[in-house]
Amino acid sequence: MVDPIQARMTQLPPPWISRIIARGGQLGQSNELRKVLGEPIPQPANLNTLRPEVAAMFAPNGVLERIRKKLGRLTKKKGNKIIAAHNTVACVDEDDNVYVGVEFLEKFGEDEDLLAGILAHEWGHMVSDLPRGGDFSHFTWDQLFALRRDEEAYADGFAGRAIFCMGYRPDSMIGFLDEVQKKRNKKIPTLKYHNTATRKAILKEAWALCKRVSETAQKGFPFKSGRLLVEG
Repeated sequence: MVDPIQARMTQLPPPWISRIIARGGQLGQSNELRKVLGEPIPQPANLNTLRPEVAAMFAPNGVLERIRKKLGRLTKKKGNKIIAAHNTVACVDEDDNVYVGVEFLEKFGEDEDLLAGILAHEWGHMVSDLPRGGDFSHFTWDQLFALRRDEEAYADGFAGRAIFCMGYRPDSMIGFLDEVQKKRNKKIPTLKYHNTATRKAILKEAWALCKRVSETAQKGFPFKSGRLLVEG
C-alpha cells in the first residue's frame, strides 16, 4: 500500500503540486518538486569559464538560439532564457527557462539533430496541456509518478513531431536514449520515464506520422518537406 503524499512532510503548502504546475503545466520541472523527489537540480554555469566552442552555442547567433527560434515559430511560444548549467542534460523550469548541460554539449554539441531533439522535448513541457489550478496534493506517490511518466511521454511525442517540422531526423535522439540506457543502473527502477523502448517508439511514430502527413499534403500543395513552418 502506498500512502498519500503528505504536504506537511515536504514542508510545502497543501496545494503544492497545483501551485508548482499552475504557470506552465510542467509537472516535475520546478526545483521545489525536484528536491522533493530527490532529482538533481541544475546549477548555472559561468560562460566565461567554458570552452569557447561551448560558450558560443549560447550566443545570440549560436546553435541553441537558432533551434529556439524554430521552436518559437512552430509553437508561438518563445520560451525565456537558455541557460548553461551543470548537473543536467536539459530541463525547463516553471518560468520557461531552459537549462542545457555544458558537459552534455562538450560531448554532443556538434550533433544538431540531437540538440534539436533535446530542446524540443523541453518545449513539449512548456506547451503541456496539464490542467492548471487542479489540486494534486492528495495523489499517492504511484499516482504522481504515473502522471509524470505520461507528461514525459507527451514531451517525447511533441519532440518527435517538432524534430520533423524543423527539418531534423530522430536518429540521434533515439541513439542518445540507448546510450543513457546503457549507463543506467538496472537495479534502480526509473519512475520518471517509460522504458527506453517505449520512448523510442513514441519518438519514431510521432516523427513518421508528421512525415506521412507532409507527404500527403505535398501531393496537393508542394513544399519543402519538414520545413513548411519553421524555415530559416
